[in-house]
This record gives sequence, C-alpha cells and structure tokens, in this order.
Amino acid sequence: MFNVLPQELTMRRSPELVHLSREHHAALVQAKRIKGSNSSTDVLEVWPSVAFLTELEAHFDAEETMFAQYLVHLPRLAGQFSDDHKTLRALMRQLHAGKLAALLAFGERLEAHVRFEERELFPALEGLIHPA
Repeated sequence: MFNVLPQELTMRRSPELVHLSREHHAALVQAKRIKGSNSSTDVLEVWPSVAFLTELEAHFDAEETMFAQYLVHLPRLAGQFSDDHKTLRALMRQLHAGKLAALLAFGERLEAHVRFEERELFPALEGLIHPA
C-alpha cells in the first residue's frame, strides 16, 4: 500500500496493528509536506496523488472493518475516529475535484488524525485486542 518504513523502524505495536502504524508514517510525511507548502509552486509539488488518496481510502476501510467490534467499547474514541474519517473523506472529495483551498485543511486534519490514532486509539485498542 503506502511507501512504509521497515518494521524494525516503527514503534512496537500488536501484530494486528503494526501494518496500519507503518502506513501512518507515509500519511504523516504527506501531511507535513502539505503543511510546509506556502506557494502555488509548492502546492503542485505536494498535491496528493490519486493513488495516495485511493490508498488512504482503503486504509480507512480496513481500519473501520478491523476496529468495528472494539469501538463499541470506546465511545469517545469511536466518535472522534468516525468524525475524523468523515471529515477527511469530505476533504478528499474536494481534492479529487481539484479544489486547492482544501489542501491545507486536509494536511492538518490528516496529521492530527494519525497522531490521535497512534497516541490514543491504538493503545486503547491493544488493551481490548490483548487484554492483560
């Protein structure tokens, strides 16, 4: 899927989540590139490819399917997870339509969402997937 880091360079995650964490790295790189752009020339260089957006959609679908049985036990986190995916999908539709104005909001929201998943959601899910 995404261009990802080797497994040994990623943080320790349960086997069920490690591939998603590796994909998050590529998403963070893209988000940082977008947020760092400040001219029309930069924007053309950081514009997310259709392939990246398609892969991101597949990533969202995989997470939603994989996490569905666990999110019912995490209502606050589930709400943010769902809201973020909904917002990011709306921004992705704007990007597919060529709307430059959505780019910065997409980069900011993507970065915040990945950090939320890595720092809050995944640790909570790991506790449910592998209870102590």
